[in-house]
Amino acid sequence: MSDEFIGKTIGGYEIIEAIGQGGMSSVYRARQHSMNRMVALKILPRHLMRDATYLERFKREVSIIAKLEHRNIVPVYDYGEHNGQPFIAMRYMAGGSVDDLLQHGVMDDRDILNILRQVAPALDYAHSKQVLHRDLKPSNILLDEAGGAYITDFGIARVLNESGDKITTQGVVGTPSYMSPEQAQGQVLDGRSDVYSLAVMLFEMATGRRPFENDTPYSIAVMQVTTPPPNPRSIRRDVSPSLETVILKGLRKRREERYQNAAELVAAVEKAIEQPLLIQDDTQRGTILYQAETSPSPALLMEENTPVSVIFSPPSNAPVIYAPPQTGSSGMNAPVRQTPPISKKIKKRKPRPNLLISLLVGSVIGCGLLTVLAVMGFAMLDDLLNPAPTPTNTQTAETTSEVAIPTIIIPTLDPTSQAARDAILGEGTSTPTSTESVYITATFAPVGVRETPTPSPPPSANSLEDAELIYFALRDELYDLYLYRFDTNTEIRLTTDSARNSYPIASPDGQYVAFQSDRDGDFEIYILTISTNAIRQLTNNNVSDRLATWSPNGEWIAYSSDTRNNGAHDLYRVRFEGGEPELLYGDDNRNSHARYSNDGNFIVFTTGSVLDSATWEIAILDLNTREVRYLTDNDVSDAFPSFSPDDNMIIYSSIGRGNGAIYTIPADGIGFPTLLYDGVGYDWGASYSPDGRYVAFTGEIQNESFIYVMNNDGTNVQRIAEINGFYPSWIP
Repeated sequence: MSDEFIGKTIGGYEIIEAIGQGGMSSVYRARQHSMNRMVALKILPRHLMRDATYLERFKREVSIIAKLEHRNIVPVYDYGEHNGQPFIAMRYMAGGSVDDLLQHGVMDDRDILNILRQVAPALDYAHSKQVLHRDLKPSNILLDEAGGAYITDFGIARVLNESGDKITTQGVVGTPSYMSPEQAQGQVLDGRSDVYSLAVMLFEMATGRRPFENDTPYSIAVMQVTTPPPNPRSIRRDVSPSLETVILKGLRKRREERYQNAAELVAAVEKAIEQPLLIQDDTQRGTILYQAETSPSPALLMEENTPVSVIFSPPSNAPVIYAPPQTGSSGMNAPVRQTPPISKKIKKRKPRPNLLISLLVGSVIGCGLLTVLAVMGFAMLDDLLNPAPTPTNTQTAETTSEVAIPTIIIPTLDPTSQAARDAILGEGTSTPTSTESVYITATFAPVGVRETPTPSPPPSANSLEDAELIYFALRDELYDLYLYRFDTNTEIRLTTDSARNSYPIASPDGQYVAFQSDRDGDFEIYILTISTNAIRQLTNNNVSDRLATWSPNGEWIAYSSDTRNNGAHDLYRVRFEGGEPELLYGDDNRNSHARYSNDGNFIVFTTGSVLDSATWEIAILDLNTREVRYLTDNDVSDAFPSFSPDDNMIIYSSIGRGNGAIYTIPADGIGFPTLLYDGVGYDWGASYSPDGRYVAFTGEIQNESFIYVMNNDGTNVQRIAEINGFYPSWIP
């Protein structure tokens, strides 16, 4: 059966290989010819076609997914039949599943938190639409190549306002190892049943095994109802007491005693991991970042036919192609960095131990009474360096009475704490606040900007009248390149085809654009002539080539290439006219987003583990000596670096406790990162204007992507009105 369809074309989908086999379907990687993209094709086996129950489940999955439009729920593209055999076409997830990750053992706390931050909002969102998943487990959490996590397989989901259960003739469905006690007993369910399943997943990710294991599914179901779960620390001593407390509360038998929604669970996990000394086993809830207008407190999905208003964090907003995975909300602090700067060959990164915990343990052992003072000091320092997420309230000109304005809770620091924070991070890194915006011209819409002691004057219209930006956008399900002119406030579409054209960057003379596109089946580097829109292919192979950049003299184009076809990209360059590519740097890491210095002697790039975005750092390659050194070294994701025009600074995006924020760091590595801008959404892809006076970047808020321009000191942030897009860069 697994080979029956390989090589065949079904309903416009060319089946390439089998990637999954379940009890009610087979899943294949296939190419959709009409869109020239990879999809996951789920096909109902022939032997189940005459089973009305399985056929109904299969069709039902499509109708349920149609109700759910969330970034972290795998979308269904198409439904059809081939010779009477139904199939579903879904987004293809190249990163496998959480179950695949667990095959390699327990997961790092940061990886656990990264996944939960994405899955929890999606689960609460489904509950707000009256949909219970009923089979949440690691194999049903899929990952994209950048680490994004997505819920899939709603085949046995339940729509709560339906009368009766049309998809089974029995009262109990699901996987016993992840069932809630009430689900195992066939009782009426609500959203807390799925939250229990999420807690079982948390137990497994932290310990490497499930809380209940036995010889038969029936025995496991009985244990879910009658047997207390084992203490996670009895299985793995590395689990912190605070995280153990959270896990055990999530697995309580009575649903009233558990976390009442997924947002509560992930908030408790976040506190247990990031502030382990402050975790409490009570009903205290984490900060609600976004709150529905109609509900002042977290609502419960209480009964199957009761309307609900579930509180959930906004979906993460990473760009679809090759962007870092995202987490939570904005408000992160400056990443921790070692000094003096590191200058060494890059090697594969391993998870780092928690230095804070080690210091505290040492204090307890050696310092007696001083330990109390040390704990208080470290707790305050942790609060200062890792404040709760503090999104700002941004209201743009498009806001109407039909759009609910989220309630934002912005914690403040007392004068002593604020002074300490300024001393550690620098006075120029105050938390962004919502202020009145200044228009550059009528072309721009207002946006909240970061307060500074002495605001710079707004850019004048004349200062940008000759400027142009190039970027890509997703519109009508098509990725294309666009050019924006400030003087005429006009946008020009540069590509008009069905390929995914993305990450453009202009040549030093402003005549050409290098970009990545999958028009030949995988991503290659292409060159577009701006004046004629003529396109020629620069690289041509069977692996993905991505994220091009120009040398200052326009002679070379550097890019990252997945030469081993395993996600570990190496840095190459090829001449503008074409020819044999030259290897610049390669190891077992994912090396990407190369950018030349303006003197042509260095390349700054992102490097780190293929599977762990928390290891992504900013590094510099000396093209003369081929020596590589780190600029950052921390436990957050640093990406998308670029040089300033004078080569003195590197601007980049960093993702830590919240969404992406924009930082700068001296290119020589002497000094600490400085927060330049952190808006309410995910800010990334920043680049300096040719004269260095301005910075353009992408800001994504609740699934909308906008292009912003600000002064080089992070002040007077303005949004280009009526324009949406990703990754703006300047045309010289």
